[in-house]
Amino acid sequence: MPLSDRDLLIYAAAGFAVWLFGALEFRWLGGAMFENGALITALAAASIALSVCLLYRSAMRWRGTAMDQAVTVAVVMALPGLFGEAARQLVFGWATGLKPETEPAFVATIIFGNAVLLAYAVFRQRAAG
Repeated sequence: MPLSDRDLLIYAAAGFAVWLFGALEFRWLGGAMFENGALITALAAASIALSVCLLYRSAMRWRGTAMDQAVTVAVVMALPGLFGEAARQLVFGWATGLKPETEPAFVATIIFGNAVLLAYAVFRQRAAG
């Protein structure tokens, strides 16, 4: 059964909230995550990807959404943050407080987190049948 418009809006709002919280976290703690070497950045990226997947899984359970909608939910949750991220990259230094040379690692972390979320959603949907 397809998701209702209400469910789509709820998932999009949840996705935006996750992105906004992440944006604030990066603003306050970004220097510690992205300006202390590759190992710390890799650990931050892995932690972010895990957190996003757990939040996604919790949202799916909370709304009682069938697994045949897992990929759709992941895309709907990721989209607001991807649009927000495109805007943030235009004003990277101001929006993040990070040095310009950390922008590639920052962007790679964002792409990695979204890729892991989408791969996880595909895995969950396929596993469900």
